[in-house]
Amino acid sequence: MEKNDFTGYILAGGGSSRMGRDKYALELGGQTFLERAAGVLRGACGDVKVVLNQTQMIETDFPVVRDIFAGRGAPGAIHAALQDCATKYALVLAVDLPLVTAEAVARLAETALEANKFPACVVRQTDGRPQPLFAVYRVRYCLPALENLLNENPTASVRDFFDLAYPKFVEQRLLSDDEDLLLNVNTPEDLARATRK
Repeated sequence: MEKNDFTGYILAGGGSSRMGRDKYALELGGQTFLERAAGVLRGACGDVKVVLNQTQMIETDFPVVRDIFAGRGAPGAIHAALQDCATKYALVLAVDLPLVTAEAVARLAETALEANKFPACVVRQTDGRPQPLFAVYRVRYCLPALENLLNENPTASVRDFFDLAYPKFVEQRLLSDDEDLLLNVNTPEDLARATRK
């Protein structure tokens, strides 16, 4: 695998009202969620950056990318990553998925290279739903489609984007045996569950 084909983006601009504090600063195994995400992306990506909303301020040594479409949630964050990306692929990972491993990232990147006729490779969770915030997007194909969608539809969802982009869905079990690989930490209870892993 060629690391220089991929730029890693940690999506850290979402709200954290249910957690009561910023999720990027939560700790697991002696590392913040931001440090964990960067660590797992480094093995597959030539560079790692952090995507934030337009007003968020955090202390980080990583380059920061800001949302262009303010308040648009996941589609806006993915768009910001694609707009910034100078490599063939943007590998995105939400900061609140702290159980994703470097091995799972590497397998997803390899799958994207093997399935290069698809505009994106998106992990499908064990419940059958896609997880658009652990995915690889081909910039050349995905950026124009997503930008047009965001310009035309103020309430566009990632599902709307997938209707245009036709991604390859990668089953979670092909990346890891851990059922909790994509545990999304939104509440103190979720954090306690992640800590028990």
